[in-house]
Amino acid sequence: MFGKLVKHEFRATARIIPFVFLVTIFLALVHVLTGRLNLGALSKISLVLTVLMCFAQIPITFALLIWRYYKNMYSNEAYLTQTLPVPPSQLLWSKLLVGYVWAAASYLVAAAVGFGVAAADLFKTSAEFRDFRGEFHQLLTFVGLEDHQAVMIFILLVLFSISIVTLLAEAYFAITVGSSSKMHGLGIGGPILVFFAEYVVLQVVNTAAVLFIPLGLQIMSKNGELSQFKLVSQTMFSQVMDSLNNSGTRNAGMDTGIIGIGSMILLPFILAAMLIITSRFIARHTSIK
Repeated sequence: MFGKLVKHEFRATARIIPFVFLVTIFLALVHVLTGRLNLGALSKISLVLTVLMCFAQIPITFALLIWRYYKNMYSNEAYLTQTLPVPPSQLLWSKLLVGYVWAAASYLVAAAVGFGVAAADLFKTSAEFRDFRGEFHQLLTFVGLEDHQAVMIFILLVLFSISIVTLLAEAYFAITVGSSSKMHGLGIGGPILVFFAEYVVLQVVNTAAVLFIPLGLQIMSKNGELSQFKLVSQTMFSQVMDSLNNSGTRNAGMDTGIIGIGSMILLPFILAAMLIITSRFIARHTSIK
């Protein structure tokens, strides 16, 4: 049954979301074509529109996914959706899975179009592309990642996936709690109010975690050049206090800083809590008007 839910969700969302991507791709092709034909004004206008659309398609995709969740779960289609003979968790996970695929696709399309446009405009010859690759490898060497590219890519992919799931989970949580029976009188204002309250609370919690959880990335630089970085069991707050207390005894030319990453410890627990609460609200059918 879960497979059928996913299949239906893909069909419903595929009616509009792919067209957002096609608009971005079309504008990019127009820019490349006008550039090849030396149509200066049109080429510049299409470039601006392409860049704007690359950035805009991501929030547009999220907005469409969030509106689909609200409409399907708590608006016109709610009685049909929430009376299906399936566990409520499957309703949530099917929408989360489909939402993740479309959201990830929006990022990938934007990245692919951006790189394609940049390649068409900047890399006129293979020598220019080789120069770009050389500069990129110099940057990796500078930050100490030349020999750890696989690890870097893996970490970036994990963070990329977690960020998408977190955004969707936050939106689904706000809509579900904000549409509960106690908030029916607020209409669409209920989910909006819950979202802003949720956002403020999460920002406070994340800031506290970054400052006070003893996990950080220590970055050391000498004479303005990065020398090394490593994980340390020290809080960012203690580093700030040490810097203030020992500002006069700092080693000449040596700078040390800590970026707190303690929020990464809390994130899985926060994400799990939001999904569990959302699933329980769906199970109780307390949000159907």
